[in-house]
Amino acid sequence: MSILIYEPDPVVCSDINETLSAAYPQCKIDVLDAFDISRIVDKISEIGVAVFSVTQEEIQQWLPELRNLRAWFPVVLIVDDTPHTVEAAAGLDYVARPFSSNTLLSTISDVLSGQR
Repeated sequence: MSILIYEPDPVVCSDINETLSAAYPQCKIDVLDAFDISRIVDKISEIGVAVFSVTQEEIQQWLPELRNLRAWFPVVLIVDDTPHTVEAAAGLDYVARPFSSNTLLSTISDVLSGQR
């Protein structure tokens, strides 16, 4: 299983990568340098969970694709504010900024165990 990360801020991305690598040493961590749906689809069979830091505009733009990805693996979105009702109804999980490593790990653990 691999964990796919997209976070545009290199420092935050590094922190997320370190946190997930320590918590899931058996998993391969892949980092995207851009939020590119086609690159995500290319890796779809390998992904166990995806963590994407996205804006509300990106959620609106990619909502159908994010819903489709959710059928293949859990998707956790890192967002700047509480998601709108439409996005929340998409079956995607969210972590609002600012967040702690424990919050992110708890959310990922929940989605992997099917509790969300």
